[in-house]
Amino acid sequence: MPPKTAMPTDLCPNKSECGSCAWSHIPYDKQLQQKLSDINGSFALKKLDLRVSEILPAPKTSHYRNRMDFVINYQGAMGLRAKGKWWKTIDNHTCFLADTNIEKLFHITRNWLPQSGLTYYDRKTNTGLLRYAVIRSTTTGQSMLTIITSAPQNPTEAATIKTALTKLAATTQPTSLVWSINHHLSDISTGDELHTITGPGYIEETIGGKTFRITPNAFFQTNTYGAALLQKTVMEFAGDLAQKTLLDLYCGSGFFAISLAAPTNPQAPNQKTATHTRPKTTIGIELVPEAIKDARINAQLNNVAQTITFHDAKAEDYDWTTFKADTVILDPPRSGMHDKTLQDILAAKPATIIYISCNYKNFAREMLQLQSIYEIKKMRAIDMFPHTPHVELVSLLIRRAT
Repeated sequence: MPPKTAMPTDLCPNKSECGSCAWSHIPYDKQLQQKLSDINGSFALKKLDLRVSEILPAPKTSHYRNRMDFVINYQGAMGLRAKGKWWKTIDNHTCFLADTNIEKLFHITRNWLPQSGLTYYDRKTNTGLLRYAVIRSTTTGQSMLTIITSAPQNPTEAATIKTALTKLAATTQPTSLVWSINHHLSDISTGDELHTITGPGYIEETIGGKTFRITPNAFFQTNTYGAALLQKTVMEFAGDLAQKTLLDLYCGSGFFAISLAAPTNPQAPNQKTATHTRPKTTIGIELVPEAIKDARINAQLNNVAQTITFHDAKAEDYDWTTFKADTVILDPPRSGMHDKTLQDILAAKPATIIYISCNYKNFAREMLQLQSIYEIKKMRAIDMFPHTPHVELVSLLIRRAT
């Protein structure tokens, strides 16, 4: 049964203006039913003979997000953007979906803004410094605060920023506080130059007995509690990997590759029913250099560095077919696989594919071609994003007998 929860509308004072919890007016059990209906409706539109009947409810339906990206506007307001209005910031608005530690750090950071002595970024004139505050937290109590600014104009301004951020670190006391500089006009919540103000410059999370390092620019599952269900499902679908070669084609910082390459920990609660046997060789490919650096460190942290290798490359540009993988994990971005990657999959014909999709519509589109070679043996939806229309779908594809 889905977990019982207070109606989220009681927790969000700006629901109509924000839109982050677009489905929070719907009872949670109805949200789950609707997500299954939407997935199956997408299959029907593509005339696919597929149907998913299982959805795992979220372990937590509020305060589950481990990362929030808060906008700082030209007036010093800080919060989330208004729905459909990129230019408007809802001041002092966090989100009831965010971890409570994120909310705490948010309010301290917002109070620091007018005391910082730093200018605010104007997105129309492209002037000013402070752009974003990105706050991340872990279930182990660690936190990382990343302040994104424009590039300082001179060494004196750079020193002023460092002094202000050092004071912020003393007030917020996160595990790590990082100054991230965006040298470009693109309005994104990441920078291309990082300076650690305090702490190691990263945080670590533990899921299923595995430890994962998280750095400012690397992707990590935003719902740690749901990620444990996702990890368990992928391990279950992978089954016996003994003497096999495993390829994780969009590996990020190694979450799935390392989970499958590492020995099962019987003490980890989310692995009690996992039946997978670790592979002989594991390869991960990811286009984000920072994520690959994290993945290599994560392999060492989990004692699998001897059996796993990571490559910094685009899946569509790298000749990964030479690895002759038996099992391929696909966890592409929301836009789906690149056409070239899909054609490479159809040509290589690995025996098994575990497809993790955060956009079931694109998955349905790609299945129109994949179904000529593969049949789906298992499907399971996982509600990683309660009170939103988004859902994760995991599918086990087995190559058809010829």
